[in-house]
Amino acid sequence: MKPRKTFQNLSEEKQERIIQIAVEEFGNKGFEGASINSMVGRMKIAKGSIFQYFGDKKGLFLFVFNQSVDMVKRYLRSVRDQSLDEELPIRLNKTLSAGITFIQKHPMLYRLYMKVLFESNAPFRDEIIDSLRQHSTRYLKSLLENARLKKELNNNIDVEKAAFVLDAIMDRFLSAHTIKHLDSGLGIYHASDDTTQIWISEITEMICTGIVRSDNSENKQSSTLKKPYILIIAAVDDELNALIQKISHPHRSIIGNRNIISGTIGNVNVKLLVSGPGMINTAQALTAMIESERPQLIVDTGCAGAFQQSGLTIGDIAIATQEIDIHSGLESSTDKYIPDELPFDLLNRPEAINNKISGFKNRYQIHEDLINQACNILQSVTMPLHFQVKKGPFLTVSTITTSDARANALFKKFNPCMEQMEGAAAAHIAAIYDLLFIEIRSASNFVGKRDMDSWNLDLAFQNACTAVYKFIQEVNIDKVNCWIKKIDTSC
Repeated sequence: MKPRKTFQNLSEEKQERIIQIAVEEFGNKGFEGASINSMVGRMKIAKGSIFQYFGDKKGLFLFVFNQSVDMVKRYLRSVRDQSLDEELPIRLNKTLSAGITFIQKHPMLYRLYMKVLFESNAPFRDEIIDSLRQHSTRYLKSLLENARLKKELNNNIDVEKAAFVLDAIMDRFLSAHTIKHLDSGLGIYHASDDTTQIWISEITEMICTGIVRSDNSENKQSSTLKKPYILIIAAVDDELNALIQKISHPHRSIIGNRNIISGTIGNVNVKLLVSGPGMINTAQALTAMIESERPQLIVDTGCAGAFQQSGLTIGDIAIATQEIDIHSGLESSTDKYIPDELPFDLLNRPEAINNKISGFKNRYQIHEDLINQACNILQSVTMPLHFQVKKGPFLTVSTITTSDARANALFKKFNPCMEQMEGAAAAHIAAIYDLLFIEIRSASNFVGKRDMDSWNLDLAFQNACTAVYKFIQEVNIDKVNCWIKKIDTSC
């Protein structure tokens, strides 16, 4: 329904005010409950003007609803066109995310839609709802047909029916996010952005992989979700935030009750895992992730304490040559700071190169070729953040060092460059699963007496993310694959 010429002659500002107030009135009270008298008072126009502009209350209602529908259509077209080259799972993810964003920006428009949906007396209700659902289905059908052209769909998928199912799922999720009694107690209603994105990612994954197990269901994930990837793990969100900003096509999920962010750095698929601080959290999170989908390489990162004797300063980068769990051992009768070595191995695994069985007590050697490649990458590039790059042993502690005496004793015994709380656990799990592992951290403080005023966590977070980003961009994945297969690196 088009308004009469008298309305079209009004200024754009006055037209928008009339439309906005009408949307709010119909959205809050429905068609039957909406009051022309209430609206014209807020619009600051004569009651007769409504009839001059729209004919009657029904005409006003149809006009503002059609305006709202046109706005939704334009928004969806922009989402579709901007994601044209993306794979279907990402396009579905972006579509659902865009729906949430639109509702958050225009809550009254969605409320108006819900009033029409549940108010049987709304004029032309059946025609309006049918038109909306047909448009939504056509939109989703266009995504599916594009995916079929790119060979992403199963051959036996009926596009019409698939679009209908997608429309039903998405409409239900948007309703639950907006209306409390449709939430089913799942925590979807007005969920935080992070929780909402996790829901969206899991719904998208469920759509694309299915819910019924088949004979080969464990290997039947979509190509997007099953591509080789590098896993980047850190203890807390802040240690990965700067890296998240640089990832292309990020989407969120949950594995092992841990937040995962997937995306790409250049041409490399990556997954970012926040484990929680300490060895126990790291072992659980990393095991759950590997059991879900094996990575090509594990990169442990974040901040750490630097030993001053190593020559590192705050903000510098260090790469671990070995991980030493200094709290696994026998209580020493001679050294109050450092336990004696265990009389048994914690793990027996074949070495990566010569397949010789090696025992692990509390030390885990990092692949030398991988360390050298990382050093060459980071030392050969002029960084916008000026820091030096060193390599050396890392100590993993469960009790953080807070005295200079203990720091000096540890340095004398192990000649380390950094102390942190997760690395040995990550290296242990990597050894169990025969996975390549590297640890790249930035110094936030010095090991020893705690002087929080001298710490610089933000700098360490930023520098560690910069170093890992540059490493991922330039690491030779072909050589990594060779090492994974235990082939000589000359391949």
